[in-house]
Amino acid sequence: MADSANQLQKDWEARIERAKDVRKKWAQEFRVEEARRYFRGAQNPGWTASEWITINKIYAHLRDQLPGLYAVDPFFYVKVKRSFSPNPLAVALFEQRGKIRQAYLNYIKGEVGLKARVRLAIQDAQFEYGVLKSHYQVQNVDNPDAGEPLEGEGGAALLDDDGEPLLEPDRIPIHERYKVTRVHPSDFLWDEDAGPLDDKWSWVAERILLTAEDADNDPLIKQAVLREAPPVVQDDAEKAAPRSGLARLFRRGEPAKRGGTRPQRPEDDKRVWVAWEIYDLKHNQWLKIVEGAREPIIAPRALPLGVENHPYSILRFMLLDDTAYPLPPISQALDPQREYCTARSQVMRHRKRFNRKYEVVTGSLEDETEISKLESGDDGTVISVRNLGAVNPIKDAPLDQNNYVEIQALSRDMVEILGSPGAEGLARADSATEAALLDKRLDVREGDERSQVIDFTVDVGRKLDQLVQANISRDEAVKITGPQGEAWELVRVDDFEAINGEFEYSVNVGAMLPRLPQIERAQFLALLQVLASFPQAMTSPALMKHLSELHRIDNDALIQELMKIGQQMTAAAQSEGGAGGNPGGQNPIAAILGGALGDQGGNASGGGAASLGQA
Repeated sequence: MADSANQLQKDWEARIERAKDVRKKWAQEFRVEEARRYFRGAQNPGWTASEWITINKIYAHLRDQLPGLYAVDPFFYVKVKRSFSPNPLAVALFEQRGKIRQAYLNYIKGEVGLKARVRLAIQDAQFEYGVLKSHYQVQNVDNPDAGEPLEGEGGAALLDDDGEPLLEPDRIPIHERYKVTRVHPSDFLWDEDAGPLDDKWSWVAERILLTAEDADNDPLIKQAVLREAPPVVQDDAEKAAPRSGLARLFRRGEPAKRGGTRPQRPEDDKRVWVAWEIYDLKHNQWLKIVEGAREPIIAPRALPLGVENHPYSILRFMLLDDTAYPLPPISQALDPQREYCTARSQVMRHRKRFNRKYEVVTGSLEDETEISKLESGDDGTVISVRNLGAVNPIKDAPLDQNNYVEIQALSRDMVEILGSPGAEGLARADSATEAALLDKRLDVREGDERSQVIDFTVDVGRKLDQLVQANISRDEAVKITGPQGEAWELVRVDDFEAINGEFEYSVNVGAMLPRLPQIERAQFLALLQVLASFPQAMTSPALMKHLSELHRIDNDALIQELMKIGQQMTAAAQSEGGAGGNPGGQNPIAAILGGALGDQGGNASGGGAASLGQA
């Protein structure tokens, strides 16, 4: 048994090393560390500091992209995707459970700080790939009643299957919570043969720096095996320096002496081990190893409750054909970024340069020592000459205009590569038609990236909901904020019981975009224009939902109010026996629109509503 465990440890360490080599070659090919440095502004290739200027368009690109891709936490929707039971009552029950799960998921997203983590994952995906880990965390502490018999209702002792009394455990869980943790890309590996799609992944692994305190709090870890493994201590220089991915420095410490019992950890135990949490996708198991140990500190076991395949959500913007590692977007902009800064620095150096050169007729000078005044004299220096024109300055050659043309070309290249829809790139288009086409193409590109971010966010929500289903232990009331406004929901444990079917998860796309008052006003007025010309649409829930999504309006309460107005208009029209709307020919939507637009909306009432809507 010990030999097989030792061989398993060796096999996994070898797999990890081969996977490290694959990632290292990928990171070198796409200059990952160089891209990170460029983002921080470290772009000077060795010029004198006073002659180099950094115009960080990579930073500007990310500042432009992040708000458009994820500005506000979305509202999650949980609905029945399919039911294995044809009973309508069962389906209705499942739908009700979906609403409760939806309420709790929208509560949890704020508790875990989803926005900050997703935005950091999006930023990681620009340089490498983004990874978020959804997991359930619990802290174990010593049980003061350890060894005492467990008592049931009425004080009767609880017995096991053999009739023996059940005893209080040595440690009990406290501080139970759900977490979404950002995993640095350099700490995440795929197997060496992994392909671009997950059906070609054999395993994934996360590197963890395991402290003695964390190890003591994990009852699954084989403490004796861990204490025998050689710990690592961070190099002093690395402690003071920022993290640099795989380049982190460690020096090996002395292995602890072998012992049969778990030693008591001293309070000042600062030992750290490099551990790998591995999810074996082929065998649907997970395990944990420490580098240099004799066997896994957590042997292969069934996946934790609520985890399907693995707990990681992964964001990759551009896949490659033969590896799970993507093509990082920023890697393609490094050369234009360097050349752009070089060209700008050359212009700056030429402008600041002061090379004084003169033509001197020495025979026309009062004294040849006057030449020294030209070499070191300040402004206003006077020299003596016999004839005017004895000294003539030689002008510097002007900077080639091609330098400025090149700067403009490089700027356009950066827009093409990075896709930042800035006014600079559109303003330099050759025609208005070209600018419109470029703007539309950039919108499509941003929309595609946003759809990938949405899929990534939905996957995080799905994993969180599954963790809640597996670990929820008590009823509670939670406050949520969303399209329905603020509301309290009662969440019961039995609402998370497994159903005879499955749920689907989605988000409202419009809620993820930046919320600017002028844009929201324009979208709302555009919706009112449509409804003013076609008020019958307000009687169709599906059509109103689609129209609100097209105009990026996610206020469900507002849509319900508009539908009530539509129903009232229809009822009034039927009672009057006509089809022209409500009594007196007045259209409430057109009246609202006219009031909002002022003089511009003067025709947006009564019979003029249709023409305004068509315009």
